[in-house]
Amino acid sequence: MINVDDLFDYVSFTIDHEPHIVLDPGVCATCNHRGCTTTCPARCYTWSEEDQKIGFVYDGCLECGTCYIVCDKQAFTRWRYPRGGFGVSFRLT
Repeated sequence: MINVDDLFDYVSFTIDHEPHIVLDPGVCATCNHRGCTTTCPARCYTWSEEDQKIGFVYDGCLECGTCYIVCDKQAFTRWRYPRGGFGVSFRLT
């Protein structure tokens, strides 16, 4: 079994300039649990208590969909897989 933190030794990313995930930060500001910040295995989401603002970077996304599932506020204005040729590539051999 592989540890999630070790998974990054077995993946590579081809970053697209067009984000495949887009959030509405105003909706995120109303969330009381911020499940995306604790469940994303790639740690793409961060919450700034000082700024009361969600931070998000899509370039390390593992495309697992966990964030989409745990978000009960419909904060995503777009959640799709990256365009062909972009995104994560898994090498588990």
